Amino acid sequence: MDQPHGAAKRIIFDSDTTMGLADCDVDDGLAILFAMGCIATGAPVSIEGICASYGNNTLEAVYANTLEIADAFGLNAPILKGAADKEHPDSEAARFIVDAAHANPGELSLAVTGSTTNLKGALAIDPDVLSLYREVVLMGGITRTLVFNGTIMDELNLSCDAQATEMIFDAGRRGAAIVVATANNCLPASFKRTDFLARIDSGTEGGGTVRNLCASWFDTMKRWYGLDEFCCWDVLVPAYILMPALFEDCPFDVVLDPRLLSAGFLEPAFPGAPAARINAPRIADAQRFCEETYRLWEAAIATIDG
Repeated sequence: MDQPHGAAKRIIFDSDTTMGLADCDVDDGLAILFAMGCIATGAPVSIEGICASYGNNTLEAVYANTLEIADAFGLNAPILKGAADKEHPDSEAARFIVDAAHANPGELSLAVTGSTTNLKGALAIDPDVLSLYREVVLMGGITRTLVFNGTIMDELNLSCDAQATEMIFDAGRRGAAIVVATANNCLPASFKRTDFLARIDSGTEGGGTVRNLCASWFDTMKRWYGLDEFCCWDVLVPAYILMPALFEDCPFDVVLDPRLLSAGFLEPAFPGAPAARINAPRIADAQRFCEETYRLWEAAIATIDG
């Protein structure tokens, strides 16, 4: 069984959690549940805080939902309100990201699963703050056209605030460890309705809670894409932080061009282009990844019941 590498892993989530909201993705909530599962198995893991970001919905909707999900999961962690739009990046979340890093240099991992504006606010306060994190892991970006069951999908994370994303990548040139779980590399992490509901709903209160929060998302995926399954994009972020052996590292230099980033496109650098080094890990074994994810979700659900 793969275990978190090194010493204790301390995570700050920066996420656009909308689990249970109509026609809104559930993967941010399941990413938090994954980390809770690691804690439940006795791994040296802690969730130091959750910063709310816009993306899947408005900031107000995300912030309210994050509070509700934390309560439903029995998660006791600070919930910080982020920026409502890319034009006004200052927020309590941005200040928390800076203050936590300065108080714990080299000890924290930043898990970014929504828009990147909160990090822009943090970088405005301290341009080198991301170098104080053990790693900054983002979900988003595409390296080629993203197709889901024959339908082209838009990139909806890194493209929300292209300037912020460029600033984050540029921080990699000054020592920050920037990791990107691209949308293309997330595609193998797909969960079918029958398997998911059978594994999650154990007949317990916690299982019922998670089932009820996720069930309608399958209906949405069926209506939008004709599939009875969903890709659990954001789970790759805590999974990489906590269980890196599930992945193959794929470092490359990405072009720093806000016009490309406004579409979420990560173009490999070529001679003469402004570039920064990022790591875009791939899932090494999709079946193993999904099984480990179910195992940790089940462990977390048991703690909800407890």
